[in-house]
Amino acid sequence: MRGLDVIRRIAVSVLLLTLAAPASAEEIRGAWTADATDRKPGRIHLQMSRAHNNFGQTMDIASLSGLSEAQIRSATQVPVTFALRREAGTLAYRGTFEAGFGAGQFTFTPNESYLETVRALGVDISPRKTKHIGKPIDERLMQFAIQDVSTTYIRAMQAVGYRGSLDQYLEFRIFKVTPELVTELRSLGYRDVAADDLVASQIHRVTPQYIRELRDAGYTNIPVNKLIEMRIHGVDGIFVRKMNGM
Repeated sequence: MRGLDVIRRIAVSVLLLTLAAPASAEEIRGAWTADATDRKPGRIHLQMSRAHNNFGQTMDIASLSGLSEAQIRSATQVPVTFALRREAGTLAYRGTFEAGFGAGQFTFTPNESYLETVRALGVDISPRKTKHIGKPIDERLMQFAIQDVSTTYIRAMQAVGYRGSLDQYLEFRIFKVTPELVTELRSLGYRDVAADDLVASQIHRVTPQYIRELRDAGYTNIPVNKLIEMRIHGVDGIFVRKMNGM
């Protein structure tokens, strides 16, 4: 019952905040909820919604300026204001937290100079995928901000040989493709993995550890696309050893 009481009280607070907030045609606005009840200390899952779009991610509390673990875990409902500051823009949040649950509203302020900074790195900033074509630029900037497609990250990926469009770097970020992953794959002999295969390998959990397990079971030098197929069909080191035993 306590969990339901918390949710009801937060919902009422969100409604009051919504009624009190002035409308603005020029701002990107939306609602947020948060849950830290089953996360590791210092981590929180933040979910945002706007119109027909929903997006969320688990992140470090330290990346949200103005928000503390004490506020999140407060036994009584507390008002909060905090921000996620990224190169592409800033998301400002206000609402309430109680017992690990939070809810409220957010606004996004884009950084218009971000695109020119990225373009100066030789990156194609035009939308590459149909779902992005025609989308307002501020909407795209908010995506880049949420996923932290920073110029530092872009330079790091370029340094390991991946020079793609801005949408490609966004996709890399969403699926946690990092320079460290590329370096580790190269240490295992996978030196020229295509960008799409890098993403697919992360989606299907073809991790360096998975590759090592197959090697230990006697399977080496398997192309990435075949590794992905094997993972999809449930083939791993344990499965291979069982089959060899039979």
